[in-house]
Order: sequence, then C-alpha cells, then structure tokens
Amino acid sequence: MSTLTSLTVKQDTTQMTKKELDYVAEKVADAIVEKLFNSENFEVSSMPSATDEQMIIAEVARLMTLLSQYEESEEYEKAAIIQNKITKLEKILKKL
Repeated sequence: MSTLTSLTVKQDTTQMTKKELDYVAEKVADAIVEKLFNSENFEVSSMPSATDEQMIIAEVARLMTLLSQYEESEEYEKAAIIQNKITKLEKILKKL
C-alpha cells in the first residue's frame, strides 16, 4: 500500500465527480488501514466484543433504516412487518 503523501485541493467551487470522490475515499481508507497495521499497539483481539444490548441496538438501527425506506417507497405491508420486529426488540431492550 502506498501512503497518501499529498492532496491538491481545487480553489474553485465545482463539485467532485463520483469517480474523484471514490478515488479520494480509497486513498484515505488505504492510509488509515496502513497506519493501523503499522501501529505497534494494534491487535485485532484487543477489540472488545459487542454485548447483547449493543447488538440489539445495532439491529434496531438497521431495521429503522429499512422502515424508512419502505415508507418512502409506499411499501406499507413490509413497513408494518419491520415495525413489529422493532417493537419486539425494543421490549427485549427494556428487560435488559
């Protein structure tokens, strides 16, 4: 991997194309990953595992995104199913 050494910023107000944005994002991601793996303190095993509560919260967030998408596309039957799942998970969270 090559390290990002410099970045030229345009002074005009034009927007970046998707291709340009993807290029910059890839370079930034590469630089971050390289820095992490070259760090002496980085260990995959040192990262804490998610608790049940954290996993449920993450699932609720994912379902809320789906719910919003279904409501926007007027797929109300699917939205109702997702809402029921969210309600069940919220009840579980209250018990924890």
